[in-house]
Amino acid sequence: MARKKNIQRRREILDNTFRLVRVYGFDHVSLQEIAEDSGISKSLLQSYYPHKSTLMTDIVRNLFNTMWDQIDANYHEQKKNPFVRVKAMICIAIRLGTKDTGLGQVITEAFTNQRSLDNWSKMIDEWMKSHEAFAQYKNYPEIRTGIAFILTGTGRLYRDRAKHKLTAEEMADYATSSLMFSFLHAQPAKIKAALAEGHQVIENCSIDEIHHAIDTMFDEDKVIL
Repeated sequence: MARKKNIQRRREILDNTFRLVRVYGFDHVSLQEIAEDSGISKSLLQSYYPHKSTLMTDIVRNLFNTMWDQIDANYHEQKKNPFVRVKAMICIAIRLGTKDTGLGQVITEAFTNQRSLDNWSKMIDEWMKSHEAFAQYKNYPEIRTGIAFILTGTGRLYRDRAKHKLTAEEMADYATSSLMFSFLHAQPAKIKAALAEGHQVIENCSIDEIHHAIDTMFDEDKVIL
């Protein structure tokens, strides 16, 4: 019973924080405001989440998981290429951030704030291992370094997207091809095939459906991480 109550409390805290950050931005939301919005004391909030960064890590972990599940449901090949998923994840994240200003604040924080990048690169690494996203590759440490590298580069492109005049898919192509060429040493034909397959997965996805899944990812009928 206590465990169920703890999960429910976490769900409420995460949902309230996600909503506040989408309205005001990460830097303009305090633990005190989150506690008040959740109807609990700050000390009780900190027994679940001692720091705001740990709270945001859980939000991003659930965000990535929701996106991954939605992309996976629209990826119909029997043998699934993780780099195809990387392209689809990046492209759809950027499209969502452009479509929804509030969600864009969360994505911008994830991709451009150095403090967040340091924390969330580790989180993404743990998340990828738990999903066995690159389990078939022996040089996973090199891929892990590549993921951190493309996150930083993509963040800069995303932040300055108006200046560079790049589409979401172009940014995803740059990131995915850089990862595959520089850190996997893949041949151009293999990179081209992955980008083309990623384009088809993106075409299969409904941004509106993914957006709804993210909006409701902390609902009571959803599993939270």
